[in-house]
Amino acid sequence: MGVGVFDSGGGADKVAKAPDDFLFGVSNSAFQVEGGYNAPGAPHNNWATWERMGKVQRAGPACRFWEYPEEHVELAASLGLNAFRMSLEWARIQPSFSEAESGPLPFDDQALDGYASILSMLMEAGMEPVVTLHHFTHPAWCGLDLWLDEEMVEAFEAYVRYAVEGINDRLILSGKRTVRLWVTVNEPNLLGLLMHVLGEHPHGKKGISAARAAGGNLLAAHVRAYNAVHEIYEKRGWERPLVSFNNYGMCFYALDKALYDLVLAPARGIGREDLREYLAEKREAWRRRFDRLASERWGRGSFQFRFYRFLENVYGRLADPAGWTRAVEAVYASPRRELLDYVGLDIYDPFAAANAPKAPTPRRLREREPILYTPLWENRYEAREFGSVIRGYAEDAGDLPIYVLENGMCHRQPLGGKAVPRRDGLTRDVFLRNMLGEAAACLREGIPLRGYFYWSLTDNYEWGSFEPRFGLYEYDFSRGSILERDGLGVKAGPAYAELKGSGLEF
Repeated sequence: MGVGVFDSGGGADKVAKAPDDFLFGVSNSAFQVEGGYNAPGAPHNNWATWERMGKVQRAGPACRFWEYPEEHVELAASLGLNAFRMSLEWARIQPSFSEAESGPLPFDDQALDGYASILSMLMEAGMEPVVTLHHFTHPAWCGLDLWLDEEMVEAFEAYVRYAVEGINDRLILSGKRTVRLWVTVNEPNLLGLLMHVLGEHPHGKKGISAARAAGGNLLAAHVRAYNAVHEIYEKRGWERPLVSFNNYGMCFYALDKALYDLVLAPARGIGREDLREYLAEKREAWRRRFDRLASERWGRGSFQFRFYRFLENVYGRLADPAGWTRAVEAVYASPRRELLDYVGLDIYDPFAAANAPKAPTPRRLREREPILYTPLWENRYEAREFGSVIRGYAEDAGDLPIYVLENGMCHRQPLGGKAVPRRDGLTRDVFLRNMLGEAAACLREGIPLRGYFYWSLTDNYEWGSFEPRFGLYEYDFSRGSILERDGLGVKAGPAYAELKGSGLEF
């Protein structure tokens, strides 16, 4: 495996050497890159209705990852990366071919064949696969409000068991090994909000109570999936896997680290009767950390700082995980006390949800920019804030390794149009240098950071739009081809390869 040497400033005594098992990778998700969904005769997922209605852009062929995965795998391998995160699409593995809601439908073995082939390709290229079982999407037959239905948690577990065992059987038959790293549910702390409060993802019901119910069922789904994966590996005599979920980093404790603390409570000896006091202590530590960062960003007496504190108090009351009955019951009823094998983090701008609403300027109205929240291409990326999220989790992670499974920079580029430079002038080569330099600082401090994954290798379908661009490489969606540079004209891929290289100081 590649070993990197980082120096974020200072002499040789401050050089940090990444451990031998450190993973340098890229991440994607099936629906965002594969293509071939929600068309006649194709698998339909929960975005099908919105695509048909024109509420969002159609994903269409996306990045053709399902047809031509070798192009993406070879490109990642050419950068010297040793890891690749991807997801399995439940809607492809247990497909429906219309928008109609129904009971569970038959599984498709050919879909498992295809995913096993891609995973074999990754292993042959020397990359560790990190496999996500649910990345924001589900089959259309589940309906729009899947996570409001407790019975659907059982349907998810059935899919997990079928997919995990089937994928590994195929890998073993092809002379490969089993998957070592699994993500059960992508960003369970965010999905309920995206669907039922912000309304950015397909949904039926809206409201705080719906978001709370979805969050509880998502966490219950993780518990079931965690136990199912470990049970399968134990019965089959396979090497023990690492299983977790990944949180979207936010400044608000109740919407972020609270989920990890809840899931870890039994293993930490916290009884159910002491749960609320325990979470309150953890929240206070998180609040102190982000109060300092917010003061540095905006100034303690500013309107923006006061607005952040107001929201922190509101979310603390409305999203208190100690009151998530479904989630708490699932955690304390689990046959295993340990319900996480690593800490998975997705870190962008942790203060993005705390920004005050933007004024509806003529330019914003003309260009149809979001008004009630900051668009992705205006997120602020500070290395200190990136590192603070890692440190906040590391304070009581114990022996759990930490993987940054997503970290990326966005710029704006309309489909078929030219890239719009970021207002702050940031480019991906500088972004990568800043973030990996902060990762180096965490390593010097003894934090058990074991991986960094950039989101994403190429531009992709960013949940309803092709306008936000994150790729190390620009993707030409009209021609279905990967270009040599990113959308801003920077050789971002080679910059990542150089930064991870052995002996580099920065």
